[in-house]
Amino acid sequence: MAHAVDVIGVVDGDLRIRYLNWTTEGLRREDMVGGNAIDLAPPDYRGIAEETYRGVLRSGEGAQFDIVSEVAGTVRMWDVRVGPIRFQEAIVGLIITTSDVTEQRRAHADRDRFFSLSLDMLVVANPDGYLKRVNSAFSRALGYEVRDCEGERFIGFVHPDDAESTRAAFTAILRGVPTEGFENRYRHADGSYRTLSWRATRDPVTRDVYAVARDITERRDAETRLRHAQKMEAVGQLAGGVAHDFNNLLQAILGHTHLAIARAAGDTDLSAHLADVRSAAERAADLTRQLLTFSRRQTLQPVAIDLNEVTLGLMPMLQRLIPASIAIDFIPRAGLPFVNADPTQIEQVIVNLCINARDAMENPGRVVLKTEDVLLERPVADAPGKTEPQRYVLLSVADTGTGMPPEIRERIFEPFFTTKEPQRGTGLGLATVFGIVEQHQGLVEVQSQVGEGTTFEVYLPATSAPAADEAPQRPREPSPGNETVLVAEDDEFVRRAVVEMLQQAGYRTLLAIDGRDAIRLLDEHDGPVHLALLDVVMPELGGIDTWEELRRRRPELRVLFASGYADARVMSRLPAGTKILGKPFDLNELLARVRETLDG
Repeated sequence: MAHAVDVIGVVDGDLRIRYLNWTTEGLRREDMVGGNAIDLAPPDYRGIAEETYRGVLRSGEGAQFDIVSEVAGTVRMWDVRVGPIRFQEAIVGLIITTSDVTEQRRAHADRDRFFSLSLDMLVVANPDGYLKRVNSAFSRALGYEVRDCEGERFIGFVHPDDAESTRAAFTAILRGVPTEGFENRYRHADGSYRTLSWRATRDPVTRDVYAVARDITERRDAETRLRHAQKMEAVGQLAGGVAHDFNNLLQAILGHTHLAIARAAGDTDLSAHLADVRSAAERAADLTRQLLTFSRRQTLQPVAIDLNEVTLGLMPMLQRLIPASIAIDFIPRAGLPFVNADPTQIEQVIVNLCINARDAMENPGRVVLKTEDVLLERPVADAPGKTEPQRYVLLSVADTGTGMPPEIRERIFEPFFTTKEPQRGTGLGLATVFGIVEQHQGLVEVQSQVGEGTTFEVYLPATSAPAADEAPQRPREPSPGNETVLVAEDDEFVRRAVVEMLQQAGYRTLLAIDGRDAIRLLDEHDGPVHLALLDVVMPELGGIDTWEELRRRRPELRVLFASGYADARVMSRLPAGTKILGKPFDLNELLARVRETLDG
């Protein structure tokens, strides 16, 4: 960029021009020398020019002022600097330097405009770490006004856990080492934290630090959700891989324990030991179910349910789980829509949230369960960018406990993450809640502040009321029978336990070690066979393929499938309306499902 030559003039004490090095276009030096210096200024600036000149003559201190003028149809900006001329300690005149700063000022204006309009977060900090200047993008991203940031130490905005690494990075920049891609968390005005990615360097003259940041919170949150999904997928694959065999083992343990307890009725000590074995096996089964649930591999059996009725039905049990020092209240919304959900899974959500609330309160407190009917704006799947209101049933569980800081709140749904002592929790309770709600196409959110308690909000999609024949049926008491049941189970210990439980209830049994053996037995049996109890997963010929062969031979034959775990591909092949007897099951559950299938 070319710069114009400065105009330098010498003026005496009466403000008469004694010398000019040159003049602007259209003026001649000989016409100007001898004239009044004030006349050199445009009319609108002659007052400030005279005041400045006479002030310097009086004080002997230099001064500066700006002029805007039009030269040959072009607006120019001038920087006028005035200094005293001394002779034998007296001020005898002035030296006036006028510089054309048009391009410089325009460049400054462009720089300031860019600074204010930039979508990136721009920061200037002095070597002591104080914010000299921030742009509006910076203040907007963090919810502050610009004036609330400038003059403050930047470290005061940084998350305590990131303070040490931030100081180290700042020190390196001051030593002349630029940084790129440095990340830390800055406090938002609402108390939350935003993750920022920085590029910064030092001005070698002023040693000020110039930095550019981008808010990558959403990107990092998405990556966190992806890692969470991958973690759940990995644990789910592990759980699914071992669930079938593990549940078969538990089924054998529970089945034989039930039989042993019945035979040891007169031996108090032995019965107590067997009860402990049964309790431990049931806890192991619950853990497996939790692993499958939060990884969304647990098979759902949804029906239209009234969330108010489900919650009211749980209140007696919740009051036993929660100590008397903690009050528990339920505030139902009348006329609540139904939700299409697995009642057992929803009960687990409510219980887990209430236990979590209980554990968050060391002193007397209060838990409040509340239901509401709400509309939420949700994305339309086949119309990107479009949303429409959808009706949800909201269940909230609020406690008056200790609350959570943001760094804990961000991780509470991670599997195996827990803040409890090693013996008080597995870290699967809230992960299970998250998995169940997502599997029901719902949402779960948490609001919490340290010292102000916690509120969990579970949103489940609303549905229409069930027809009379769709309403959930109360389980009937198991009753004995005398029908013939064909049992196909490849695990010897499970097979023996199931057959003995059925025989004790009066059923006749045909025992097959796998699917092909079941077909052979049916072909060889001349009498009636009323029910086939088939394990879904068996070697060579699985339960579903076995059933197709069995019903081709005897169309009137009824079927009940049992499974420790089967993946979605296998489950999708089940006949419509078929229910699964999930392993491990107890005696009453087995007999009830057998009777239900026979009478259905």
